Amino acid sequence: MTIGPRVPADTEACSPDGIVTPERSAESETPDVTAADQQTLSGERLVERCQAGCPEAFGILVQRYEERIFNFLFQMTRNRHDAEDLTQDTFLKAYKAIQRFNTSQGFSTWLFTIAKRTAYNHFRDNKPSQELPSDEQADCKDPLTLLQEKDEQTSIWKLAEALNPDQYEALWLRYGEGFSMSEIATILRTNQIRVRVLLHRARKILAKSLRAGGTHPNFNSEAL
Repeated sequence: MTIGPRVPADTEACSPDGIVTPERSAESETPDVTAADQQTLSGERLVERCQAGCPEAFGILVQRYEERIFNFLFQMTRNRHDAEDLTQDTFLKAYKAIQRFNTSQGFSTWLFTIAKRTAYNHFRDNKPSQELPSDEQADCKDPLTLLQEKDEQTSIWKLAEALNPDQYEALWLRYGEGFSMSEIATILRTNQIRVRVLLHRARKILAKSLRAGGTHPNFNSEAL
């Protein structure tokens, strides 16, 4: 999946990778992003390059984060097409706001915050699209799961679908993406105390569900 922001062709130019990036003037002395830089530069450093006019930097950011953003939005929408469109919109908004990003902050937290707000606007303005068949959904599932089970119906993330949206999002951001409590609070636009409450209640509900259906021998609710 290759996703990049769509902008008018008369105002922007495309990098060789097909990602839309700012057109750089011939006088620009900003160095290109080398192959080594792609592996070593942090998201914040790439943003600095992008802000300085480097045409490759934003494309690398898209390549680095598009799968994570898509997976997060798919967890929220449960619809592949909606998730793809919202991922596109997320990067477009990030691209337009890139000059306002404070590089002393975490780029991934900022980007996930944009993704969540984009999804909320989608839910507010549109009715959910038709849900994909279960076999197609399985192809979209993120490989990061808290419990590997042969029976999909008893997996932790399958059970987690019964949680309310806030609990599910907090759980996914914590254990699917590895964000800290403070980062999750920023993305969810709340405080760390509420994040801890959401996670505690989510763990409690999952543990109860597993007890009702027979706890998997490798499951430890305290480890979540």
